[in-house]
Amino acid sequence: MPQPLIATSGSHGHTLVVMPTYNERENLPLMAKALFALGLPDFSLLVVDDNSPDGTGRLAEELSAQYDGAIRVLHRPSKAGLGPAYLAGFRHALALGAQRIIQMDADFSHQPHYIPALLAALDEADLVIGSRWIRGGGVDPTWGLHRKLLSMWANRIYTPLILGMPIHDATGGFRAWRRATLEGLDLEQVQSNGYVFQVEIAYIAYRSGYRLRELPIFFPERQRGVSKMSSRVALEAALRVWQIRNRYRGISAARRANAED
Repeated sequence: MPQPLIATSGSHGHTLVVMPTYNERENLPLMAKALFALGLPDFSLLVVDDNSPDGTGRLAEELSAQYDGAIRVLHRPSKAGLGPAYLAGFRHALALGAQRIIQMDADFSHQPHYIPALLAALDEADLVIGSRWIRGGGVDPTWGLHRKLLSMWANRIYTPLILGMPIHDATGGFRAWRRATLEGLDLEQVQSNGYVFQVEIAYIAYRSGYRLRELPIFFPERQRGVSKMSSRVALEAALRVWQIRNRYRGISAARRANAED
């Protein structure tokens, strides 16, 4: 069992970034440097590596030594999907005693300088989502028209219409969670492996009565390494929204309140 993290300063307790990696050797050292340059108190990084062939996991261990243990590494035996990687990371973060959990990618499409704003928004929300598709947000201008329209349609129109969830970037993976929110979701019920995981866990939080908020972010294209996202993956995530709606129709804020009594 991981040893709990002890908060040494700050009023919100420990903040931990959960970052799944697969072949991110080029990005990880630069990302670690950018994260710790923020100067946030009681802050650490958990790398969840899926046995990357390029040695990302080994590099993460080297970085852990360089950063005096502020970087921890969770090694998984194989590439088994984004959802299971995040769930493993969330469980590890809770076991470590983290009070605020950030989830983000390692490729700089999620830019570290947004983290202070995401954390500040947690003062009045239970889940904060960095959104590409609300006013003030945007995506890299190199995105083709088809990709841009598909993502905008799936997030701004299709998913909110089916789920009734007032979120305009449900597939966005740059998020800040309160500890109590993740504890209240029953992570064991989450089933998705791929990018639809982002929709599923946000919908469970919404149906459970937690307060969701979006903040605008700019989403640049990665400069190093190979993207794992494609239009096919995004479309598959959108089509599985119907399954999510049917699976969680019985969840409600009242049901959660009764379970907590």
